[in-house]
Amino acid sequence: MGRFLSFLLGGLALALYVPHLFLTDAKLIEYRNWWVQLVGQGWYDKVFAFGPGIFAGLALMLFAVRGRDHGGFPG
Repeated sequence: MGRFLSFLLGGLALALYVPHLFLTDAKLIEYRNWWVQLVGQGWYDKVFAFGPGIFAGLALMLFAVRGRDHGGFPG
């Protein structure tokens, strides 16, 4: 379950970052306006300022915790 959640959180972080990297300026303005209409200006600022880093960090933590579940030692 931890790997699944880390996969989803990492995917969410990429989904928030990638449009800003690859969209043209005109399309990025449309994309930004769509998000502002959907969630409001305050939430947009919070999500896009801190969200991707938080989701990526949580994904890495979950992946690390999941990797230690079995420990590699016979039980």
